[in-house]
Amino acid sequence: MAMSRKTGRVVAAISTISLCAAAPVIMGGSSAAAGHQPVTITWQLNSLTPNSPYMKVFNADIKAYERTHPWVHVKYIVTNTNTNTQQAYLVTEAAGHSVPDVTWEQYGEVTSGSIPKGILADLTPYLMKPDPYVPGNKHWIDLWTKSAIPYMRGANGQYYLLVGSQVATGIVYNKADFRAAGIKAPPATWAQWLNDMKKLKAHHFVPLLFADGGTDNCNSSWYERKFSSELLHSELSQFDVNHAQVASGLDTVVAIEKGIISMNNPAYAEGWKLLGSLRPYLAPGGSTYDACASLTATSPPLNPESLFVKGKVAMEWGGSWFLPQLNQLGFAGKYGVFPFPTITKATTKYSSNINVTGTVGGPNGVGEIAIPTPAADSSMTSYKMSQIINLLMYLYSPKVEGGWVANQGQESDIPLIIGAKAPSVPGLGSLLPKKFPPVTVEGILDSSVTTQAASSGIRLVQAYLGGDMSYSQFASQWQTVLTQAAQQWQQQNHVNVSKYLKK
Repeated sequence: MAMSRKTGRVVAAISTISLCAAAPVIMGGSSAAAGHQPVTITWQLNSLTPNSPYMKVFNADIKAYERTHPWVHVKYIVTNTNTNTQQAYLVTEAAGHSVPDVTWEQYGEVTSGSIPKGILADLTPYLMKPDPYVPGNKHWIDLWTKSAIPYMRGANGQYYLLVGSQVATGIVYNKADFRAAGIKAPPATWAQWLNDMKKLKAHHFVPLLFADGGTDNCNSSWYERKFSSELLHSELSQFDVNHAQVASGLDTVVAIEKGIISMNNPAYAEGWKLLGSLRPYLAPGGSTYDACASLTATSPPLNPESLFVKGKVAMEWGGSWFLPQLNQLGFAGKYGVFPFPTITKATTKYSSNINVTGTVGGPNGVGEIAIPTPAADSSMTSYKMSQIINLLMYLYSPKVEGGWVANQGQESDIPLIIGAKAPSVPGLGSLLPKKFPPVTVEGILDSSVTTQAASSGIRLVQAYLGGDMSYSQFASQWQTVLTQAAQQWQQQNHVNVSKYLKK
């Protein structure tokens, strides 16, 4: 899972108790028990394997369900896809009518409308029904925290996704390095952060590793979202066509065509100038690291945590999943964490002076799943759909969801089902938004427009931060990528955005 990582505890006893409340325990294992037809549900695992220790609780929950529903069998499909390759996988499998019955997906692709129509089923009718595993529940959707619900909707307002947990990103810092440089408290603003980097460099520390390598483009796409959501907030109404919590591909293309997401717009260009101002303080070789790479990666892109633990850099930009991993690496108590600093008017006149905590991460942890339509999955019948929904209502109920989320998420993912038990990892709470986050303005690096634009864009960022390209060179080539991406998106999606440009 692109932004989710994986350790745990067993809740089989709780699972069985909760199941009994909604369905009779049927002994003997007859496939036609209670008149039910046998059904096999294929479940896509994009990164884990069935025998992974991080699947322990989930497997226990599935087995508990199968015991009380002996006509149901869950079969895992392992694909090891990431954010970019999952879309190609879905399209390919859909062409053969063989998308797994439960498929992994991330909210960005759903809210942006980048997934071709007809592949994912509309879950709205089921979310409006009561969850039989939760006494008194009237609508299944009421179990989710309100802040998570907008991320489950597509650009047309229908629900195509279930989200399981929330992750966050933040700057992890070495406490000893900060003390040695005379930094008494973590920075809250960009201006303070830049000043701290100057202090660290003056004391001979390498201030920051900006990991801009890898196909997930994590640090780079995170930054693009952060500064765009902040510096373009005042212009949002001019291109917010779909009115979703996360700007869609259509929104982004309209913004490009209107010259808002454009290097000719001083507010947008300012974001890239600010990133360039960090170059004197960045660790060399950032393109060989990726904040979303596996901790066990042995070839580039590498996970940046090893460099941080070895004391080679004073700060790294990572995700909430970093915290338990750093503890496992023996660095517990030696690091602190703070949210990405706010770009305020003290730094640039283009600032909207808003806190964009929550615009990166969000409901992007373990448990993001969708169900294919019969056109994409020839085995999907109304009966099978009813059995899948019942299983999901069990798994996404308060007594069950917290356990498998904690196990798969290494105690770093925050469950999104109200009442589910949440982990208590020091520092984790500081990374979460204190109020509902502003609308996330997407760019091109997260592939919400085209994968080609994301690939071209990351190469430009690497050259820019690596000192191989001046700002003017970067600006010129970046604008070309933006223009081409907008044209390609319209061609691929058979959409002409000219009607939106008049508004």
